[in-house]
Amino acid sequence: MINRILHIQELRVAFLSILFVVLTGFLSGCDIFGTAAEERAPRVEIIRPFDQAVVTGKNLRLSIRAEALGEDNWVSFVTVNVNGIQAGEGERTNEGDYIFTLDTFQYPDGVYRVEAIGFDRFQSRGISAPILININNVSDGPGPIMSITDPDDQDSIFGRSRIVAVTEPGQPFVTKVDLLIDGIPVATETNPLVGDTFVFDVDFTEFPLGEHIFEVKAYSGPTVFRISDDVPVIIVEDIGQGEGQPGSLRWKTPGIQGDVDGSPAIGFNNDIYIGSTAQVLYAFDSKGNKKWEFPAQGDLDTSPLVGNNEDIFVTGSGGRLYGITSEGGHLWGSAASHYSSGAIVKSSPTLGADGTIYFGDSNGKLHAVNSFDGLKQQNGIWPANVTTSSIVIPPVIGRDRTIYVGATDGHVYAYDPSGHLVFRTVQDIGSIMVGMALIEKDISVTLPTGVVNTTTIPVLYVVTNQGYLYSLSGIDGSVHWRYRLDGPLRSAPVVGPDGVIYVGSSIGLIAINDDTDPFTPRLRFIHPASDVGTPVIDSNEVIYFMAGEELIAINPNNTPAWKKYLGSQSDGPLTITRDGGLIVVTENTLIYSFETGSVGLNPEKWPTFQRNARHTGRLGIDATDG
Repeated sequence: MINRILHIQELRVAFLSILFVVLTGFLSGCDIFGTAAEERAPRVEIIRPFDQAVVTGKNLRLSIRAEALGEDNWVSFVTVNVNGIQAGEGERTNEGDYIFTLDTFQYPDGVYRVEAIGFDRFQSRGISAPILININNVSDGPGPIMSITDPDDQDSIFGRSRIVAVTEPGQPFVTKVDLLIDGIPVATETNPLVGDTFVFDVDFTEFPLGEHIFEVKAYSGPTVFRISDDVPVIIVEDIGQGEGQPGSLRWKTPGIQGDVDGSPAIGFNNDIYIGSTAQVLYAFDSKGNKKWEFPAQGDLDTSPLVGNNEDIFVTGSGGRLYGITSEGGHLWGSAASHYSSGAIVKSSPTLGADGTIYFGDSNGKLHAVNSFDGLKQQNGIWPANVTTSSIVIPPVIGRDRTIYVGATDGHVYAYDPSGHLVFRTVQDIGSIMVGMALIEKDISVTLPTGVVNTTTIPVLYVVTNQGYLYSLSGIDGSVHWRYRLDGPLRSAPVVGPDGVIYVGSSIGLIAINDDTDPFTPRLRFIHPASDVGTPVIDSNEVIYFMAGEELIAINPNNTPAWKKYLGSQSDGPLTITRDGGLIVVTENTLIYSFETGSVGLNPEKWPTFQRNARHTGRLGIDATDG
């Protein structure tokens, strides 16, 4: 009997134990034979903001990652606690994370503890590691009013992009500006790019895709600030990354010694020729493979020229003009065969329609050399004694074979093919240190009889060190107009198919209208950027330029196309191959080829340094040579 009673008690204990397990599992949301609640709780992590972040405004966006554990399980919802009190529930994104927007104006300034809590389908609860945020909204006075001007509301950006903010007129002096993305400072600037314009170059590849809120916090003192109106911006995938898409990298190669100050020249077969201060001319094929090196006697800090037979001509600081075959040999016989000017040469060569090569020197002479034998041109009075000042830019040549050359004495000179002076500009327009552009323009005059007479005249565009862009008559050198350019480091001008002139400067790319009327001002736009070099225009009318260490592509209406951060600057002008490869040589001796989606340079006007990819620098028979 006693044994039976003990057996019944053992069964009762066993039953109660099983019942306890069942009830525990039911109450905890676990299966009877499943994992304990605390072991299967969701993993939760606050991705942004970072711990100890100073946050501002009504748009503080918390990014939260939550992961449910175990099979057939998922995260049901995520909440956010501030100092242990629930502030709200997060919203699930398409990528599976959660976001929660906190209006920090609802809290006094100070430090707060923030946690995220994730719940799975079984109501198991996981808590993130806490972070501390420092809310800072109260200013000690009215700060400066500033607004974001680029990007605009609902604009899409990708990759490394530039944010532009401008101070309103009449505001206090701005000492510092924070760029806020989703209420979190991501960049700080203390110096404006120019005037009241501040810029931020930010790599957005690490930010979640989708909409984000951009603001700036402008300071006029350590504790005096104002937060701008917010601008919703959409971060998208880098459209330039796809192979074959505009902006994608075709290839990149090292292999150059020294600095490259000139522009690469492109041959008929898309071979690339580059001179360097290592006293070497390099040849690469269209895939970036080095073909040969040609040793020179002096720095080659000018731009090579490709002749009609794929021969290459390049001037060096040692005063020589070299003729080189497409295989890297000496065009004019032995190694000692070259043309010597007897002076320092910084002027790149230009090719006339008859095969004559023209360039200037530091003694103010304009040389004319037969490209077939490397001898002084016998037809005329050469070299021409132009000025006692230096000529450091390449000449340009009109359709009528007039040779135009600018000098550091502030004048432009025109010579005929025999070396006789046609004109010298009367006005001293300032030292000419960057290349010129030359176009043809139709001028129409209505006679009293009603008959319209149209004539075509050459027009020169010249940038001088006095800070002006000049439009000069190619007939007599008279000034049509001039426009004041902002910022130093001005580039050579290029001209788009619509007649707009583009000049790079330290504050951005400046676009200038040639034709004006009461509704069309001279200035078309300024694209803000730092240290912009000579631009180039492709057959789709897209404009490319280097701005510091960034390669930028924009459309003619100033909308962005794409941009790439290269991590190094480029001293020489860009160019484009005949199959649409944008060639960039950077200071860290890398050569890049980027896809443009074009068929090469724009065939009209003056789309690049020395007009075309061969750098012939002339109007006429090679109008579409690019």
